[in-house]
Amino acid sequence: MKAAAVVVNFNGGGDLPRCLAALAAQTAPVEVIVVDCASTDGSRRFAERPPHGVRGVPLAENLGYAGGCNAGLARADPDAEAVGFFNPDCFPTPGFFAACLEALDRQPTLGGVAGRLMRPDGSRLDSCGQVLTPVLLRVHDRGYDGPAEGRFAAPARVLAACGAGMVYRRAALEAVRIEGTVFPGEFFAFWEDLDLGWRVCNRGWQVAYEPRAVAYHRRAATAAPGRGRLILRRSTDRAADIVVNRWATLLRNLHPVDFWLRAPVLLPAEMAMLAWLLVRRPRVAPALVKRLPRLRAAARQRRALVRHRLGVLR
Repeated sequence: MKAAAVVVNFNGGGDLPRCLAALAAQTAPVEVIVVDCASTDGSRRFAERPPHGVRGVPLAENLGYAGGCNAGLARADPDAEAVGFFNPDCFPTPGFFAACLEALDRQPTLGGVAGRLMRPDGSRLDSCGQVLTPVLLRVHDRGYDGPAEGRFAAPARVLAACGAGMVYRRAALEAVRIEGTVFPGEFFAFWEDLDLGWRVCNRGWQVAYEPRAVAYHRRAATAAPGRGRLILRRSTDRAADIVVNRWATLLRNLHPVDFWLRAPVLLPAEMAMLAWLLVRRPRVAPALVKRLPRLRAAARQRRALVRHRLGVLR
Protein backbone atom coordinates (compact mmCIF):
# COMPACT_ATOMS: atom_id res chain seq x y z
CA MET A 1 0.00 0.00 0.00
CA LYS A 2 1.26 3.46 -0.87
CA ALA A 3 0.86 5.92 1.99
CA ALA A 4 0.99 9.66 2.61
CA ALA A 5 1.15 11.67 5.83
CA VAL A 6 -0.25 15.18 6.19
CA VAL A 7 1.12 17.29 9.06
CA VAL A 8 -0.89 20.44 9.79
CA ASN A 9 1.32 23.03 11.43
CA PHE A 10 0.59 26.30 13.16
CA ASN A 11 3.45 27.61 15.28
CA GLY A 12 4.67 24.07 15.84
CA GLY A 13 7.99 25.31 17.21
CA GLY A 14 10.30 22.52 18.32
CA ASP A 15 7.64 19.85 17.86
CA LEU A 16 7.51 19.96 14.07
CA PRO A 17 11.13 18.88 13.38
CA ARG A 18 10.68 15.93 15.75
CA CYS A 19 7.40 14.95 14.05
CA LEU A 20 9.01 15.09 10.60
CA ALA A 21 11.98 13.06 11.81
CA ALA A 22 9.60 10.43 13.18
CA LEU A 23 7.77 10.20 9.85
CA ALA A 24 11.06 9.99 7.95
CA ALA A 25 12.05 7.04 10.13
CA GLN A 26 8.96 4.94 9.25
CA THR A 27 9.71 1.38 8.19
CA ALA A 28 7.00 1.69 5.52
CA PRO A 29 7.68 4.35 2.86
CA VAL A 30 5.51 7.42 3.45
CA GLU A 31 5.11 10.60 1.42
CA VAL A 32 5.22 13.50 3.90
CA ILE A 33 3.34 16.75 3.31
CA VAL A 34 3.67 19.73 5.66
CA VAL A 35 0.82 22.23 5.52
CA ASP A 36 1.66 25.48 7.29
CA CYS A 37 -1.25 27.65 8.43
CA ALA A 38 0.55 31.03 8.38
CA SER A 39 2.85 30.30 11.32
CA THR A 40 4.75 33.21 12.86
CA ASP A 41 7.24 31.34 15.06
CA GLY A 42 9.73 30.39 12.36
CA SER A 43 8.32 26.90 11.76
CA ARG A 44 6.81 28.06 8.45
CA ARG A 45 10.23 27.53 6.87
CA PHE A 46 9.55 23.76 6.85
CA ALA A 47 6.76 24.37 4.33
CA GLU A 48 8.48 27.13 2.37
CA ARG A 49 11.84 25.34 2.19
CA PRO A 50 10.94 21.75 3.05
CA PRO A 51 13.59 19.18 3.96
CA HIS A 52 14.51 16.48 1.48
CA GLY A 53 11.62 14.09 0.95
CA VAL A 54 8.99 16.51 2.32
CA ARG A 55 6.44 18.42 0.26
CA GLY A 56 5.59 21.86 1.62
CA VAL A 57 2.22 23.60 1.35
CA PRO A 58 2.50 27.14 2.81
CA LEU A 59 -0.99 28.60 3.15
CA ALA A 60 -1.60 32.35 3.01
CA GLU A 61 -3.93 32.19 6.02
CA ASN A 62 -4.69 29.96 8.96
CA LEU A 63 -7.41 27.56 7.81
CA GLY A 64 -7.20 25.51 10.99
CA TYR A 65 -6.74 21.78 11.29
CA ALA A 66 -9.73 20.94 9.07
CA GLY A 67 -8.71 23.30 6.27
CA GLY A 68 -5.09 22.24 6.56
CA CYS A 69 -6.02 18.56 6.24
CA ASN A 70 -8.05 19.32 3.12
CA ALA A 71 -5.14 21.26 1.59
CA GLY A 72 -2.67 18.48 2.36
CA LEU A 73 -4.95 15.75 1.05
CA ALA A 74 -5.34 17.67 -2.20
CA ARG A 75 -1.55 17.64 -2.65
CA ALA A 76 -1.03 13.99 -1.72
CA ASP A 77 -0.03 11.48 -4.37
CA PRO A 78 -3.29 10.33 -6.03
CA ASP A 79 -1.93 6.78 -5.91
CA ALA A 80 -1.61 6.86 -2.11
CA GLU A 81 -4.10 4.26 -0.87
CA ALA A 82 -3.83 5.36 2.77
CA VAL A 83 -3.44 8.86 4.20
CA GLY A 84 -2.43 9.80 7.74
CA PHE A 85 -3.15 13.11 9.44
CA PHE A 86 -0.98 14.45 12.25
CA ASN A 87 -0.53 17.31 14.64
CA PRO A 88 3.09 18.46 14.91
CA ASP A 89 3.14 17.42 18.58
CA CYS A 90 2.48 13.77 17.65
CA PHE A 91 5.54 11.54 17.14
CA PRO A 92 4.85 8.11 15.59
CA THR A 93 7.23 5.27 16.34
CA PRO A 94 8.99 3.70 13.29
CA GLY A 95 6.45 0.90 12.93
CA PHE A 96 3.35 3.11 13.18
CA PHE A 97 2.48 3.21 9.48
CA ALA A 98 3.49 -0.40 8.87
CA ALA A 99 1.01 -1.57 11.51
CA CYS A 100 -1.76 0.63 10.12
CA LEU A 101 -1.17 -0.47 6.54
CA GLU A 102 -1.09 -4.13 7.54
CA ALA A 103 -4.44 -3.74 9.30
CA LEU A 104 -5.97 -2.02 6.26
CA ASP A 105 -4.57 -4.64 3.91
CA ARG A 106 -5.87 -7.49 6.09
CA GLN A 107 -9.41 -6.11 6.45
CA PRO A 108 -10.97 -4.81 3.22
CA THR A 109 -13.90 -3.23 5.11
CA LEU A 110 -11.60 -1.28 7.42
CA GLY A 111 -11.78 2.42 6.57
CA GLY A 112 -9.64 3.93 9.31
CA VAL A 113 -7.07 3.04 11.96
CA ALA A 114 -6.68 4.60 15.39
CA GLY A 115 -3.24 4.13 16.86
CA ARG A 116 -2.11 3.74 20.45
CA LEU A 117 -1.31 7.33 21.41
CA MET A 118 0.61 7.81 24.64
CA ARG A 119 1.92 10.76 26.59
CA PRO A 120 5.57 11.65 25.84
CA ASP A 121 7.06 9.64 28.73
CA GLY A 122 5.10 6.52 27.74
CA SER A 123 3.67 5.95 31.21
CA ARG A 124 0.13 7.15 30.47
CA LEU A 125 -2.26 6.76 27.59
CA ASP A 126 -3.61 9.62 25.51
CA SER A 127 -6.04 7.94 23.10
CA CYS A 128 -6.78 4.39 22.02
CA GLY A 129 -9.50 5.43 19.62
CA GLN A 130 -12.57 7.56 20.14
CA VAL A 131 -16.10 6.59 21.12
CA LEU A 132 -19.15 8.50 22.34
CA THR A 133 -20.42 8.22 25.89
CA PRO A 134 -23.73 6.30 25.98
CA VAL A 135 -26.18 9.02 27.07
CA LEU A 136 -24.67 12.49 26.71
CA LEU A 137 -22.70 11.62 23.56
CA ARG A 138 -19.47 13.24 24.70
CA VAL A 139 -16.25 12.35 22.90
CA HIS A 140 -14.28 9.85 24.95
CA ASP A 141 -10.68 9.00 24.08
CA ARG A 142 -10.35 5.44 25.36
CA GLY A 143 -7.69 5.20 28.03
CA TYR A 144 -7.34 8.97 28.31
CA ASP A 145 -4.76 9.89 30.97
CA GLY A 146 -4.83 6.38 32.42
CA PRO A 147 -1.80 4.17 33.05
CA ALA A 148 -0.45 2.59 29.86
CA GLU A 149 0.95 -0.67 31.20
CA GLY A 150 -1.23 -3.67 30.49
CA ARG A 151 -4.22 -1.72 29.17
CA PHE A 152 -5.90 -1.67 25.74
CA ALA A 153 -3.56 -4.34 24.40
CA ALA A 154 -6.04 -5.84 21.91
CA PRO A 155 -7.48 -4.45 18.66
CA ALA A 156 -11.04 -3.13 18.95
CA ARG A 157 -13.78 -1.43 16.98
CA VAL A 158 -14.07 2.31 17.67
CA LEU A 159 -16.09 5.15 16.19
CA ALA A 160 -13.15 7.36 15.21
CA ALA A 161 -9.44 8.01 15.60
CA CYS A 162 -7.90 10.95 17.45
CA GLY A 163 -6.93 13.61 14.92
CA ALA A 164 -3.48 14.03 16.46
CA GLY A 165 -2.39 10.89 14.62
CA MET A 166 -4.76 8.83 12.47
CA VAL A 167 -4.68 6.86 9.21
CA TYR A 168 -7.59 6.37 6.81
CA ARG A 169 -8.06 4.38 3.64
CA ARG A 170 -8.20 6.77 0.70
CA ALA A 171 -11.32 5.09 -0.69
CA ALA A 172 -13.16 5.68 2.60
CA LEU A 173 -12.15 9.34 2.62
CA GLU A 174 -13.39 9.80 -0.91
CA ALA A 175 -16.67 8.05 -0.06
CA VAL A 176 -17.55 10.56 2.68
CA ARG A 177 -16.76 13.85 0.96
CA ILE A 178 -19.32 16.51 1.79
CA GLU A 179 -19.74 19.37 -0.65
CA GLY A 180 -16.38 18.57 -2.20
CA THR A 181 -14.19 18.24 0.91
CA VAL A 182 -13.36 15.42 3.31
CA PHE A 183 -13.16 17.67 6.39
CA PRO A 184 -15.78 20.41 6.96
CA GLY A 185 -13.65 23.47 6.28
CA GLU A 186 -15.84 25.66 8.47
CA PHE A 187 -14.95 23.54 11.53
CA PHE A 188 -11.46 25.07 11.77
CA ALA A 189 -10.53 22.83 14.71
CA PHE A 190 -12.07 20.31 17.15
CA TRP A 191 -14.62 17.52 16.54
CA GLU A 192 -13.50 17.09 12.92
CA ASP A 193 -11.83 13.77 13.80
CA LEU A 194 -14.95 12.33 15.46
CA ASP A 195 -17.12 13.68 12.65
CA LEU A 196 -14.92 12.00 10.03
CA GLY A 197 -14.91 8.62 11.76
CA TRP A 198 -18.67 8.75 12.29
CA ARG A 199 -19.28 9.52 8.60
CA VAL A 200 -16.96 6.69 7.59
CA CYS A 201 -18.87 4.24 9.82
CA ASN A 202 -22.25 5.51 8.61
CA ARG A 203 -21.07 4.85 5.06
CA GLY A 204 -20.53 1.17 5.86
CA TRP A 205 -16.79 1.10 6.65
CA GLN A 206 -15.24 0.30 10.02
CA VAL A 207 -12.71 2.14 12.18
CA ALA A 208 -10.48 0.06 14.43
CA TYR A 209 -7.93 0.57 17.16
CA GLU A 210 -4.56 -1.02 16.39
CA PRO A 211 -2.35 -1.34 19.51
CA ARG A 212 0.81 -1.97 17.46
CA ALA A 213 0.58 1.51 15.90
CA VAL A 214 2.24 3.48 18.68
CA ALA A 215 2.78 7.23 18.77
CA TYR A 216 3.55 9.82 21.45
CA HIS A 217 1.35 12.90 21.79
CA ARG A 218 1.94 15.94 23.96
CA ARG A 219 -1.75 17.07 23.77
CA ALA A 220 -3.00 20.56 24.67
CA ALA A 221 0.01 22.17 23.00
CA THR A 222 -2.32 24.98 21.86
CA ALA A 223 -3.97 25.51 25.27
CA ALA A 224 -2.85 27.99 27.89
CA PRO A 225 -0.86 26.42 30.74
CA GLY A 226 -2.67 25.60 33.94
CA ARG A 227 -5.10 23.10 35.37
CA GLY A 228 -8.81 22.49 34.97
CA ARG A 229 -11.07 22.02 31.98
CA LEU A 230 -9.26 22.50 28.68
CA ILE A 231 -12.14 24.47 27.17
CA LEU A 232 -11.51 27.21 29.73
CA ARG A 233 -7.86 27.43 28.68
CA ARG A 234 -8.61 27.74 24.98
CA SER A 235 -9.00 31.04 23.17
CA THR A 236 -12.50 32.46 22.84
CA ASP A 237 -12.74 31.35 19.20
CA ARG A 238 -11.53 27.82 19.88
CA ALA A 239 -13.93 27.42 22.83
CA ALA A 240 -16.79 28.42 20.53
CA ASP A 241 -15.53 25.96 17.92
CA ILE A 242 -15.70 23.13 20.44
CA VAL A 243 -19.35 23.84 21.26
CA VAL A 244 -20.75 24.57 17.79
CA ASN A 245 -18.73 21.85 16.04
CA ARG A 246 -20.16 19.35 18.52
CA TRP A 247 -23.70 20.41 17.70
CA ALA A 248 -22.96 20.32 13.97
CA THR A 249 -21.45 16.83 14.25
CA LEU A 250 -24.50 15.48 16.08
CA LEU A 251 -26.84 17.18 13.62
CA ARG A 252 -24.98 15.76 10.62
CA ASN A 253 -24.56 12.19 11.85
CA LEU A 254 -26.94 11.26 14.68
CA HIS A 255 -29.77 8.88 13.81
CA PRO A 256 -33.23 10.17 14.90
CA VAL A 257 -33.77 7.07 17.05
CA ASP A 258 -30.56 7.80 18.96
CA PHE A 259 -31.57 11.43 19.44
CA TRP A 260 -35.10 10.83 20.73
CA LEU A 261 -33.99 8.09 23.11
CA ARG A 262 -31.55 10.49 24.74
CA ALA A 263 -33.39 13.80 24.34
CA PRO A 264 -34.91 13.97 27.87
CA VAL A 265 -31.41 13.92 29.37
CA LEU A 266 -29.28 15.16 26.50
CA LEU A 267 -31.04 18.50 25.89
CA PRO A 268 -31.09 19.70 29.55
CA ALA A 269 -27.46 18.63 29.95
CA GLU A 270 -26.52 20.54 26.81
CA MET A 271 -28.21 23.70 28.05
CA ALA A 272 -26.56 23.35 31.46
CA MET A 273 -23.15 22.96 29.84
CA LEU A 274 -23.73 26.04 27.70
CA ALA A 275 -24.87 28.11 30.70
CA TRP A 276 -21.82 27.01 32.70
CA LEU A 277 -19.49 28.01 29.88
CA LEU A 278 -21.12 31.42 29.37
CA VAL A 279 -20.97 32.18 33.10
CA ARG A 280 -17.25 31.30 33.17
CA ARG A 281 -16.44 32.81 29.75
CA PRO A 282 -19.10 35.40 28.80
CA ARG A 283 -17.01 36.61 25.85
CA VAL A 284 -17.63 33.28 24.15
CA ALA A 285 -21.26 34.28 23.43
CA PRO A 286 -20.60 36.50 20.36
CA ALA A 287 -18.23 33.88 18.95
CA LEU A 288 -20.93 31.23 19.34
CA VAL A 289 -23.49 33.35 17.50
CA LYS A 290 -21.02 33.98 14.69
CA ARG A 291 -20.63 30.21 14.19
CA LEU A 292 -24.33 29.25 14.18
CA PRO A 293 -24.45 29.14 10.33
CA ARG A 294 -22.41 25.93 10.67
CA LEU A 295 -25.60 24.27 11.91
CA ARG A 296 -27.46 25.21 8.73
CA ALA A 297 -24.59 23.75 6.71
CA ALA A 298 -24.68 20.55 8.78
CA ALA A 299 -28.43 20.17 8.22
CA ARG A 300 -27.97 20.61 4.48
CA GLN A 301 -25.11 18.10 4.42
CA ARG A 302 -27.12 15.62 6.47
CA ARG A 303 -29.75 15.47 3.74
CA ALA A 304 -27.05 14.46 1.26
CA LEU A 305 -25.45 11.92 3.59
CA VAL A 306 -28.71 10.25 4.61
CA ARG A 307 -29.26 9.11 1.03
CA HIS A 308 -26.40 6.68 1.61
CA ARG A 309 -26.68 5.45 5.16
CA LEU A 310 -27.26 6.81 8.68
CA GLY A 311 -26.61 4.07 11.19
CA VAL A 312 -28.02 3.69 14.68
CA LEU A 313 -25.32 3.79 17.37
CA ARG A 314 -24.49 0.49 19.00
